[in-house]
Amino acid sequence: MLFLCVQWSYCDEVYEKNSRGNELYKQGKYDEAYKEYDEALLTAPTDTLLRMNKGSALYRLGRFDEAESTYADAVTLKNKRKQADAHYNLGNILFKEGDQLMRSGGQGADEKYKAALQHYIAALDVKPDDKDAKFNLELTQRRIKMQQQQQKNQDNKDQNKKDQNKQDQNNKDQNKKDKNKQDQNRKDQNKQDQNKNDRDKNKQDQGKNPQDQNQNAQNSQKPSPDENKEDMKKEEAKRIIAQYADDADSLNKPPKKKAEGLMSRKPEKDW
Repeated sequence: MLFLCVQWSYCDEVYEKNSRGNELYKQGKYDEAYKEYDEALLTAPTDTLLRMNKGSALYRLGRFDEAESTYADAVTLKNKRKQADAHYNLGNILFKEGDQLMRSGGQGADEKYKAALQHYIAALDVKPDDKDAKFNLELTQRRIKMQQQQQKNQDNKDQNKKDQNKQDQNNKDQNKKDKNKQDQNRKDQNKQDQNKNDRDKNKQDQGKNPQDQNQNAQNSQKPSPDENKEDMKKEEAKRIIAQYADDADSLNKPPKKKAEGLMSRKPEKDW
């Protein structure tokens, strides 16, 4: 009797907590419902139905990873109806996880959608007339195709970006080579121009030296302006002397008195 009383007390406590949790779940108070289910599982940790209820509360709270692990054992229920519900709910959890991964970049979303698809198929195997399972099955198939197309587009985009980066790098390398070649050509051209200028200068110097020497020789033979002036004075003096050479004596002697006057005078008588 004592054992039965303990069992009844045990069952009543689990039932009450589960009932309160169900009522809170219907009211949309999923966090409070989760706590009731969790406390009930402390008393009955192997109760699969309690685990399903806890998983449903976690699903509503958006804690999909925890909900998935909580539902993991529910699909082994012997009750076919409950087993179908477990597959359906687990499919919903995996579908939501796929959506989360899609929003965060898409990595791993395809696997989640495919897993959800299998659980909807399993639910329909047990309950072929389940319209919700059929609708979610078709929705998941469309989502898989869409995700695959997006992944393909992303792969193409990544490949195009990789090809563009490669092309940009090739262009950059080619531009660098062309610039180096232009710089080298410019240096070579400058060097050739310098050598040509040097050769031209040497030719000019070689052609200019004899002429400069002749010019210098002529210049050395030409008198300076002062010398020309002095020579002109000397030449003028010589010319004047030559012109008056016959009158040299008259120039150096006093003029003679005319005899005519003397001869024409008669001598006076001095007596």
